[in-house]
Amino acid sequence: MQQMPSGNDQNVNTKSYASIWRSKRLFVMMLLFMASLINYIDRVSMSVAAPSVAKEFGWDPATMGIVMSAFLWSYAVALVPMGWLTDKLGAKKLNTYAVSLYSASAMATGFASGFVSMMAARLALGAGEASTMPSNSKVVRQWFTIQERGLATALARSGAEAGPALGFPLVALLVTNYGWRESFIITGAIGFIWVVLWLKFFRDDPQKCEWLSEGERKHIADNTDAPKAATGTAKKQDVGGSVIWKLLQHRTMWGLALSQGCIMYTQYLVLTWLPSYLMKAKGMEMMKASLFSSFAFVAAWILGILVCKISDSLLTPEKVRQGHRRKMVVVFMSMASIFIFTAMAESPVAIFIIITLVKTFLSSTIGLNMTLTNDLVANPAVAGTAFGLLLLGGNLFGSFAPVATGYIVKATGSFDIAFYLAGALIILGATISFFFTRKPIEID
Repeated sequence: MQQMPSGNDQNVNTKSYASIWRSKRLFVMMLLFMASLINYIDRVSMSVAAPSVAKEFGWDPATMGIVMSAFLWSYAVALVPMGWLTDKLGAKKLNTYAVSLYSASAMATGFASGFVSMMAARLALGAGEASTMPSNSKVVRQWFTIQERGLATALARSGAEAGPALGFPLVALLVTNYGWRESFIITGAIGFIWVVLWLKFFRDDPQKCEWLSEGERKHIADNTDAPKAATGTAKKQDVGGSVIWKLLQHRTMWGLALSQGCIMYTQYLVLTWLPSYLMKAKGMEMMKASLFSSFAFVAAWILGILVCKISDSLLTPEKVRQGHRRKMVVVFMSMASIFIFTAMAESPVAIFIIITLVKTFLSSTIGLNMTLTNDLVANPAVAGTAFGLLLLGGNLFGSFAPVATGYIVKATGSFDIAFYLAGALIILGATISFFFTRKPIEID
């Protein structure tokens, strides 16, 4: 077995592993970040390639909206089963199969010969990608302390911003120089490299990780509420299907899921239609539109991590368990409603500022709401299932965004109504979060 640099650190000051940045568990965080980054590169590939794909097959905006939404349908359906399987099997085994599936599906997109084969590849892509966020959140609960949970969650999911930031210009470059088919094959293959690293270095239980020092293993065990859930096989087997029904009996679970849905609608509208909007409505060339989108995602990536880090510093462990992070969720979700002003802006500079701010607020809200879920789910043994339900709510709403936007553009010839609808849903989500997420979720 190949090992990370490790050994006996009995004499090392505990400060060396009290910080994520100086600890060896940072490598696990890098794996989680890379998983979400690869996931989102595969998602936005179709957004950039859409004009080329539509031209080759002769598809109108409504048809392209269906194609771009297809992976969200299977993604939403698979989220709860994937979350439950994360609790049942562990993140290591589940992610090995799931990442292999969606990487192969991304590559298969490049071989599509028509609508049916394209839809099949996109549906398989969505099913495989459904494992990433529930398993990432489960690993955060197992590997990272309560005091660093917000930062850890933000870092793990920040690939959702870094992926598009890198993916938009990368895919545009590949499409321009090689063709849209080749772009899917190349980006899809990256996932298999990640699987090799995951198998070699990750362990579901940090206490059984050979390359972690004894001191860091003890630090994790003393400062997280999940070590026992990670170790015993009996705990994994005890997670039955009834846990889904028990979670759904909690008003807080509904509040988390519905508010996530309202924010994810705008998130997926931006992910799927932003490059096309900039090219069609603002007359930008593909490369310029992709770079424009990329810069907005880079800003959101950095600022979203900073916001979640600040939330950790403002909250004591007791306030974390009581769900006080909810206040920041409501504030940042409300601020994201400035998305409606995109429809009124004319200059590229104004659009860039609005999109950058909106993406920052979206990124912050999603990270904070996911962390709030970890805060409020008292029993870590059901964390994966709870995240499956949270993300199901998010993606049921989100899956409508590409299709609804496509039909709105087809019917009106403009994106304005689509942007107004997204802004209204954001306000609704903030209201739901404020009133519905006030009590912990207790599951035996």
